[in-house]
Amino acid sequence: MVIHDWRDETAYERLAQHDGGALAWEFLRRNPRYQAEWAEFNQTWQALEADYGRPPDRDFCAWKNDPRSWVPAGEENAGECRVDQDKVLIECAFGARWGFYKFPPDPRDAEAATARRIAWREPPPRDHLLEPGTLIDDEPACAAVLFDMALPLKPQLERVKRELAVLQRRRQREAGLVMRSIANLSETLVRELRLLDAEASGDLDKALPRLGGEERLAAARARRDGGYRELPWLPLK
Repeated sequence: MVIHDWRDETAYERLAQHDGGALAWEFLRRNPRYQAEWAEFNQTWQALEADYGRPPDRDFCAWKNDPRSWVPAGEENAGECRVDQDKVLIECAFGARWGFYKFPPDPRDAEAATARRIAWREPPPRDHLLEPGTLIDDEPACAAVLFDMALPLKPQLERVKRELAVLQRRRQREAGLVMRSIANLSETLVRELRLLDAEASGDLDKALPRLGGEERLAAARARRDGGYRELPWLPLK
């Protein structure tokens, strides 16, 4: 599904004004697997409505007893969904799998996020604990902290908080650390969306040299395939 002509910069201008939630939807709706799963889901949903009606006239008792309306509860689709005898309603399971609440939006729906037809679940927490012997790259966005586990943690946490704040400011000033915010990422995100649209249109060879090359394409695919879940939780500025 091609959403915009990647060569038309004006088609992407409004995206630069989006918040993180709306930008996350722009990446997700370009995901081919989401598009295919939504089409399959919608086919099932339309069949259920044909058999049992639409609200407010839906026969929900019959609907919920139809095996098409449920999937087995599992780690990736249970989340905060209501589990009934190890089953989860398909609409809630679909959203949990892709990281949102509310009814699964059609990927053609450009306004799903801005019109509040989608609400984002918090992404899985990052594991900040490093095992002994773990190595990290020496780059400005990372810092390793040593705690003495044989001493109380609270005073150590307060001291580390102060030290990290000083270190963050110094790295911004001296090492060119750029804070991850929607404002700072906006230009990059729009470039990645253009690359995804170029790929969908079969025009990738022409777009790559203009929009950042293979490295930026890999980043765009990674954001489309799951990294989008971070965007709603980034600060705007």
